Amino acid sequence: MEIQRHGGNGRRSLCVSYGGLVYTSGITSTDLSGDITAQTQDVLRQLDALLARRGIDKSRVLSATVTLADMADYGDFNAVWDTWVVDGFEPARAVTQGRLAVPEYRVKIALVAAL
Repeated sequence: MEIQRHGGNGRRSLCVSYGGLVYTSGITSTDLSGDITAQTQDVLRQLDALLARRGIDKSRVLSATVTLADMADYGDFNAVWDTWVVDGFEPARAVTQGRLAVPEYRVKIALVAAL
């Protein structure tokens, strides 16, 4: 079984496939001016595109690791998440607060999905 790396930039890969699983990097928003709602929507769009490039969709997500810059955003984050997640296919999920690499980032999400 071969490890496949996708979207590498010399530091990290956007995702890595191995053993029937896809692991994404922690994805952050490309729009730093957006609030938690806009940034979460952007991150989930990016993750949808990453999964689609591997031939799968969000119904195949097994787990999500979410980092919020501020837990005060938890409710607004969940409002977006709940419209994105597929009913009956909810992944295991962990949400924590942490300092993100750029002060304007509000959210970072990493996924593990089955191919």
